[in-house]
Amino acid sequence: MKSGASRSVRQCLVGTLLVVLASCGGDEVRPPVAIITPQPVRGILAQTSFSGFQSDIWVSLEIILSQKGVVDITVDWTTPSTWMYVYMGKTNCTYQQLAGRTCPFFLKSETKNPKPRVLYTESLDPGTYYLVLYNVPRDPATGNGSDNTESVALQLGLTVFPFTSRAPGAVSIGRTQIVAPQQ
Repeated sequence: MKSGASRSVRQCLVGTLLVVLASCGGDEVRPPVAIITPQPVRGILAQTSFSGFQSDIWVSLEIILSQKGVVDITVDWTTPSTWMYVYMGKTNCTYQQLAGRTCPFFLKSETKNPKPRVLYTESLDPGTYYLVLYNVPRDPATGNGSDNTESVALQLGLTVFPFTSRAPGAVSIGRTQIVAPQQ
């Protein structure tokens, strides 16, 4: 017998001996139960870039989700002094709503830093969403904003979480966790 096989047999015998010893005292011995813990899965929804993004311009991108999950958004631009605002919502807002700041966004990042910007949504249902970028123009009174024309790189990811309860015939695959029997 090879040493690896011999070691496996010894480990099996030791495990069996432990189960037998645990059963001394008349209690019924139940075998360990394997619980499969499904793991979340992340995929890339879209990856794109564009240039010529002038200050005081709004860019709206339609995002269609076909399954429920958490969206991660990574936005990067060329110049560190640029103020890039990032928003997400379910409404395709008009310019008047955007300029008047009345668009009902559920995700807002109105800051200069960090660059690149990485944002996460709550778990979203399937549907159509809108990612909006705003290159903030320089405000002479506050010094906020910039006059930079930008190149932007954008990546959208979706993390899907397995069902917490099984549907008939559904199979979830994940990391196995062994739970010892109660004594």
